Amino acid sequence: MNLTIAEIRELPLPAALLDRDDEVIAATPEWQGAGPGTVLFALRGTRLAVASASADAASAALLDRLLDALEAAAAVFDGLQRRRIAMLASSLRLVVGRRVTSVETSHDVIDLALAGITARTALEVRVEGRPTFPVQAPEVVALALIQLAVNAERHTRTTSVTLVQDESAFHVVWPGIAGHRALTTSRSHRDRQRWGLGFCRIAADTLGGAVYPPAERGDGTVAATFELGLHDLALPLAAIRDHRVLKATRTWDEEAGCLPGDTVEPGSRLASCLEAASRSPGTVVSHDGWTARVARVRAWVAIPPDGVVDRARDVLDGIAHERALWEAMPAMLQARVFALASLLAAGLGSALPRVPGGIWNQRMASLAPAFDLRMAVPRLSALGGLDPRIAAYLAAELGSEMVSDGDDLLLRIRPGLECDDRLSGLVRVGDAVRLS
Repeated sequence: MNLTIAEIRELPLPAALLDRDDEVIAATPEWQGAGPGTVLFALRGTRLAVASASADAASAALLDRLLDALEAAAAVFDGLQRRRIAMLASSLRLVVGRRVTSVETSHDVIDLALAGITARTALEVRVEGRPTFPVQAPEVVALALIQLAVNAERHTRTTSVTLVQDESAFHVVWPGIAGHRALTTSRSHRDRQRWGLGFCRIAADTLGGAVYPPAERGDGTVAATFELGLHDLALPLAAIRDHRVLKATRTWDEEAGCLPGDTVEPGSRLASCLEAASRSPGTVVSHDGWTARVARVRAWVAIPPDGVVDRARDVLDGIAHERALWEAMPAMLQARVFALASLLAAGLGSALPRVPGGIWNQRMASLAPAFDLRMAVPRLSALGGLDPRIAAYLAAELGSEMVSDGDDLLLRIRPGLECDDRLSGLVRVGDAVRLS
């Protein structure tokens, strides 16, 4: 979908069109500059920047620590395990809006995908066709191919897939028929239940590509495709006039299912959004996760990118979903990732994981030497305590000593670290945090 400068100024978002030097060409009245929650969409030779809600400082810091921990873990490995962890780390950075600048070849994408598919599935994998072309963020493209292979195994019960390179596209191919399956997912965290295909959409949008549902190839096989090099506007956006869709982006078609030329169905989510916007002409109205603005002779409706908080939740979903890629780490590295993910989740409203006292004592006995703790670890006499992976990590990073106080077990914090972001969700007792 092409947009004029006047139309850019009408978009129902805090947005700006930027040139190659990041100078503003045009902006909506709501644009106040790029911040931590800004998402960039490629638009031919320019970029459309869309601001979104940012996270609180503690959660943002924990998110950065978690991503750094994954990258640091990848650096200590060689070969297959390094590829698997690096693939996850780069992909999660892209999910939260960070730039992934690596450029390698299509061969590297295949090698990375093979490393992940063998970890996530029992599939036999073949490779067909090896044309080579440069690929931006090959780790991200590879993880998307892994999701397509996992879905093929789960939903069709195939026992084998073939990875095919075709100029600027990658195909995951398996025997069978396509049926009526579609990619039923969403870019918005609130509108989907599973992580994998949502990640594929986000990855394709960010890299200027598209992901296509399984389609029959005419030879008794089916292929799901990840294509690159399109560089169309990936913001889900539609222009509406007289209750009819005038024009829309491909991503809008995928998300809303209301194509150019279609009439807006009364009572639909789109109709409700337009009705809310019509009551405040000229201003941006948010309704049920979508935004709209009535401007001049038309209305604009967009599905805004997730804010940093929802993208942080996507990171946590990805770490849980892709456990097979990182769970073979040594105990200390695995505990660090688990602890930071748990602390981040607590900052977003989840409860910190706990274990029974007996298990706590048993696990801490092995974690203390793994973290090289230089402090005595008293026996936990309470019924339960904070997961020992979190306790050991905090002790190594921030603690001065563990002390018993009746049935309570406390971790005293080293002077000067009392305001560390990693402590924000914990119960404080003076200069200590409660582990029991």
